[in-house]
Amino acid sequence: MAFDPANVMAAEDAPVAKYAEVFVTVRGQRYSMLMCKNFEAKVSITTQDVSRMGSLIVGKKATSATIPISMTIYKCTEIFDDIVEEFINTGLMPSFDIQVSNDDPNMPAVGRSTKVFTNCVLDGDVLLSLAGSEDDFIEQEISGFAGGFTRPEKYTNPAYM
Repeated sequence: MAFDPANVMAAEDAPVAKYAEVFVTVRGQRYSMLMCKNFEAKVSITTQDVSRMGSLIVGKKATSATIPISMTIYKCTEIFDDIVEEFINTGLMPSFDIQVSNDDPNMPAVGRSTKVFTNCVLDGDVLLSLAGSEDDFIEQEISGFAGGFTRPEKYTNPAYM
């Protein structure tokens, strides 16, 4: 196969994460998470073995999925403290939605991608307070799980695909 320069990914089509924006919606109140340093959502697929007569190869079948979410923010908001406080006081964990959009202006051929993670719940530790004698910034790790997601905007596949 001969080299064809038309079959090379355009460098500008590599999305840069810092052009993303993150919003959290709790009880209808939408917050711009400008203090967010990073956000990550993945889907974790669980499979089970399927033994089959007549085959030495064990098959796999997808049986469930979870969507773990995590973000690091500078602790200049207490919206997650509010969620924790309500959970402790009432026993009810308020859910929230997270919208993440990436619109890197340097990838016009690909466009914008938006995902909305719905019915999110906290999991793990939530930093309530921190004091120290150093000049360190107070950062908070937020983790949890999403109950689902939608994709109102999708990247356009590049022409070279």
